[in-house]
Amino acid sequence: MKSRRIMIVEDEMLVQLHLEQVVTRMGHDVAAMSTSGDDAIEKAARVRPDLVLMDINLPGSRDGITLARELRERFGCAIVFATAHADEDTLARTDSVAAVGYLVKPFTSTDVRAVVRTALARPSEESVTPRFDVPSLCSQTGFKAEKRAFGEGTRMLVYSHDTFGMGHLQRSLKLIRAVMAAHPQVSVLLVTGSPVVHRYELPAGVDYVKLPSVRKVGANAYAARFLDMTGAGVRTLRSNMLLRIVRDYDPNVLLVDHAPSGMQGELSEALEYLSERNQCRRILGLRDVTDDATNVRARWQKQGIYDLLERCYDDVVIYGDRAFYDPVVEYGIPDAIGERVQYLGFVCDQNFPPVVPSRDATGRGKIAVSIGGGDGAVSMVLDYLRMIERFGAKLDVDSEILTGPLISAEERKRIDGQAEGLPVVVREFMPSTSRFFAEADLVVSTAGYNTVTQLMCHAQRALLIPRVLYRREQLVRARRLESLGLVSCLNPIECSPDRLFEAVRAALSQNPAPLREGRNRSLLPLDGAERFAQFCGDLEVPVGGGSTGQVTRLRPENTTNTRFGSSGRLLRQSSKGERGG
Repeated sequence: MKSRRIMIVEDEMLVQLHLEQVVTRMGHDVAAMSTSGDDAIEKAARVRPDLVLMDINLPGSRDGITLARELRERFGCAIVFATAHADEDTLARTDSVAAVGYLVKPFTSTDVRAVVRTALARPSEESVTPRFDVPSLCSQTGFKAEKRAFGEGTRMLVYSHDTFGMGHLQRSLKLIRAVMAAHPQVSVLLVTGSPVVHRYELPAGVDYVKLPSVRKVGANAYAARFLDMTGAGVRTLRSNMLLRIVRDYDPNVLLVDHAPSGMQGELSEALEYLSERNQCRRILGLRDVTDDATNVRARWQKQGIYDLLERCYDDVVIYGDRAFYDPVVEYGIPDAIGERVQYLGFVCDQNFPPVVPSRDATGRGKIAVSIGGGDGAVSMVLDYLRMIERFGAKLDVDSEILTGPLISAEERKRIDGQAEGLPVVVREFMPSTSRFFAEADLVVSTAGYNTVTQLMCHAQRALLIPRVLYRREQLVRARRLESLGLVSCLNPIECSPDRLFEAVRAALSQNPAPLREGRNRSLLPLDGAERFAQFCGDLEVPVGGGSTGQVTRLRPENTTNTRFGSSGRLLRQSSKGERGG
């Protein structure tokens, strides 16, 4: 990528210096730096930046959002916001600026490189709709649509895009384990982008294909997590892999987790292929809350998701409860699709004996802290550690912090330094949080689906601090749980050491423990994985054209040699020497 002019608007000098160093090492020109609105406007008029890295909280009459809007209108530059967290009003205002990405403080050099690379990718690259141009790819139609019961001989493919955190992977694994426990002769192939899938033990009869990993850098923007590719390039690579996997594995059943068309539509061509062949039962699995209803309706309308649901899916299952949150109503799902929807309950690890927290000989309690996979919520952990440093003597508790394996080495070093000398144990990874949550007097956590379902199934008390930067999903879920009296909730914008101490002390004083009482009253169904296995057992699935799972090879005259250009965009050279881009 050629050198571009970048402007940094940030009033914290250390952060400003960090951004300057990373941008310069990437080969770009830091054309100007500023700490206030008036100064930034004057400098932007002079240097005409291609990209502005903009702190939201700036001193003076213009905050970062107002300034970003003005810079974008006057000079047409792209905007990346930098922030620790934001309330709903702030997020709504950032939407109007159409930022190309976000940096979540405290961010790492890797985070900066990823968001800058994606933000500066040429529009022509990002707008490409890549195709794996294999001749006669959908020519295997006309097979007799025989059906048989789900079970022996069934090949199931589970797609989990895994762009942010670990919730999608963990939900998919729980569903797969439940299916294999009930139907051990089924063959399951998991296709995932998670960089930590290798850490989990898989049941017999299950294998996985690893897609190149991506990281989220904006509400609808992604960048390669490890590879030196643009967002469009890695999307093309993943899309081509998915189409080839679907063709050669030839599944009888496809389960798609959460994203109907995959990350940025990467699954669309594979879905169209399966729809044309009509030899696979296609199931979409949605979590209880996708996002704020207004956002989902607008996004699904723009992306053609309603049409996709009607054409390309046979079933829709919801891992939640209609009384808790009803996606059919909230997201305006048409009746023709709503008739195919089944609510299965929440997916969690049920096969775990109940544990009641017990005080050690010192009489000290225990607080567990979790931020899910580790993406985007490190500031919450740092606030918690500052709170323990300041008020720990008044709480009289030991703390155990689970950072998640996606945390960077730089972030882990910062947390370890803050935790030194405190009654705190810091861990990076656990295959299951069941015992971790069950043994704690209180869990302080974000409000992602997997974390919350584990809390509902095992914890005694919980204080939720929802992550709200890219989606309002966690905020919607946390507030609903709070309205049912099951958890306490703290807005992330209020998450200071003082405010956190007050919230923790109040949550610890709750008696009886609300989550345990909720389970005793069967307030929410927690057997979603088991009910999904039952749902599968009732299916009649197509036998398919290549029912032995034999790989179908292309004929020699149709062979294509594929390669990737420096931008990551797919290039094709046919066996006859013809070139295409």
